[in-house]
Amino acid sequence: MTPYRADLLDLLAQTTSSFITQPSSEINANIERALATLGQRFRVDRSYLFRLSADGSTASNTNEWCAPGIEPQIQHLQDLEVSVMPWWMGEVRSGRAINLHSLAELPESAVEERAILEPQGIQSLLVLPIIWHGRLEGFVGFDHVREARVWGAEEIHVLRVIATTFAQAFERQRVDDRLELASTVFQNAHDGIFITDKNERIIDINPTFTELTGFTRDDVIGMTPNILSSGRQGPDFYRTMWASLNSTGHWRGELWNKRKDGTHYLQRLAIAVVLGPSGEPDRYVGVFSDVTNEHQQAQRLEQLAFHDALTQLPNRVLLTERLANSLQESSQKQKVLAVCYLDLDAFKSVNDRLGHEAGDRVLIEVGRRLQGLCRSVDTVARLGGDEFAVILPSVASATIAVAKVERLLRAVSEPVQATETETVSLTVSIGVRLLTGGTDGTSAESLLRQADQAMYRAKQEGRGRLHVFDAAHDQALVARHEHLNMVRLAIQRNEMQFFVQPIIGIADGGVRFVEALVRWQRPDGGIAPPGEWLAGIEESPVIAELGSWMLERAIDYCAEWVGKGVCGGVSVNISAYELRDADFPHRLRALLARHPTLDPACLKLEILESAALSDIETVVATMHSCRELGVCFAIDDFGTGYSSLAYLKRLPAQTLKIDRSFVADMLQDPGDHAIVKGVIELAKVFGRESVAEGVESAEHLAALGDIGCDAAQGYGIAKPMPAETFAAWVAGRSAAGAARLQQ
Repeated sequence: MTPYRADLLDLLAQTTSSFITQPSSEINANIERALATLGQRFRVDRSYLFRLSADGSTASNTNEWCAPGIEPQIQHLQDLEVSVMPWWMGEVRSGRAINLHSLAELPESAVEERAILEPQGIQSLLVLPIIWHGRLEGFVGFDHVREARVWGAEEIHVLRVIATTFAQAFERQRVDDRLELASTVFQNAHDGIFITDKNERIIDINPTFTELTGFTRDDVIGMTPNILSSGRQGPDFYRTMWASLNSTGHWRGELWNKRKDGTHYLQRLAIAVVLGPSGEPDRYVGVFSDVTNEHQQAQRLEQLAFHDALTQLPNRVLLTERLANSLQESSQKQKVLAVCYLDLDAFKSVNDRLGHEAGDRVLIEVGRRLQGLCRSVDTVARLGGDEFAVILPSVASATIAVAKVERLLRAVSEPVQATETETVSLTVSIGVRLLTGGTDGTSAESLLRQADQAMYRAKQEGRGRLHVFDAAHDQALVARHEHLNMVRLAIQRNEMQFFVQPIIGIADGGVRFVEALVRWQRPDGGIAPPGEWLAGIEESPVIAELGSWMLERAIDYCAEWVGKGVCGGVSVNISAYELRDADFPHRLRALLARHPTLDPACLKLEILESAALSDIETVVATMHSCRELGVCFAIDDFGTGYSSLAYLKRLPAQTLKIDRSFVADMLQDPGDHAIVKGVIELAKVFGRESVAEGVESAEHLAALGDIGCDAAQGYGIAKPMPAETFAAWVAGRSAAGAARLQQ
């Protein structure tokens, strides 16, 4: 090719140099100057530039220079649909120049293009595509209006180079915009950010890094991130981190680091590897935040859920989980598992004589002594009141296990300093359930219950001693069998009576639900409350028979009362035995079908915490099946220590009922008050309704309202009553309220 003429080379150098030497903010001004220079140099009437939209669907005239006397067209050429210029766009997308000596050279198919060009009075034109890495950015054009023009090959080549310069300028502008955005994000990010070189030396930090750590830029530039190390993570931690970085190019986790002032904080950190041109690590970028408060909040919630508020010992929640784990280990090892249930003898006298503060001091000391004699693998828990439990896993023999328990008994029996001036000497009754070399089909709940039964045998034998449960010959088995037969006959003879107890809203005093209760009308005329006989039929088919009897009547009464506006629904207790029955949802569906107009949400099924844990997978599946029918669930006796946050999250229950044992003493016992308040707050966190049981007075009701409890039931509101009298009770209560308003 013949070398370019000197004047064209000068023009090329003049036009492109400004794009190299000036910042990207001057690109638009440089384009304007370039179009003017080119227009004047080549004596054209109009020079212009079109840019495509981001999606390539439209084109707009962004820059235009016109010779004197030539009418600008830029305002008429905005957001043109490229679909109306198929020939034109096909040419420029293919990288070809459009060089028309006259519009007569337009192909016949270019109808739309002709309609755009002719009104502008164009005689001839040259259009060159602006392409960057195969992508069409737009095109630059030169029009002659007053005369035709023939472009030379050298001129077209020079203009193509200039068009490429425009494309490079646009890419530079995009890169600068991205860099500016990245810099803005880096400087204003709420997370701390640090960047290191390939040798792990810090080369940059953002302002939040200093806010979170106290280290300034001068403190850390050239240092490694080890300057933040707290020493709380060992070498294995960092080996695992680097193994992840080397294999995957990133790592994410939490670790304890140190601020400049020496305080430790929990850091949530993500590290990414930036590879260089050779594919080897060239930079490391770390992004972190301070999650200490989040961690502490989680610890507080865990403490509330898993530990006793007074003694800080594990509660029944944690005990049950650890017992389940120990039971699983026992099935794998030929070791003895000992489950102990402890009850302080005559502890009530300490509270009555010396006060609850002294009683609390005694309980704390008992827990401390038990822990002092146990191994790290053992668990000491407070179950509530004066009851404790101890799990001794992996004991070499039954003889050694019993010897350990005897040492616990002697330690608790030593005098305790209850007040500054008085000591008390207590005895303890301990029930022990031993499991040797396997599970023998026993659940964790059964083990604890059997240890409890053995503890009562120890009390019957004279207190201050231990009794080992004999699973094969214990007389309680015979008594239970006889009891089951008695209750089954009572159901068949219609000796059971359906009672209810109202549950009112604390805020408005309205009757929300009633809890369905059962009373046994004995043949001798006396009424046996459920506390005397109901526990004896748990985990047996008899409880299912009684449950079906209760459900049928509860749904019938519910339909009647809800239809009359007497209450919002009926709550019925459901046993663990029924929840494990796969046929239970089908029976419930059939009972609900008898009242098609009744909203199933008016029926609430109450389950004990222990029932939920007896077979969590089956129970959750059954609950979901029942929820699909529309019924609701409540967890009964919550706070006695069987549920955990993990289980509570899984259980589809709308209501938590706070156990009466905490509500009864909450006005006098700060520990019980804290537990009740904690359960209410826990219910709010999980979006559950809270119901306090055992409300005995207006003072209880007011105190519960002050700490945000939703509803309540108890003798202070109404005693359990026959179902036949409930509607009259509601009417009388409403009338009494109206009379008070008129006074």
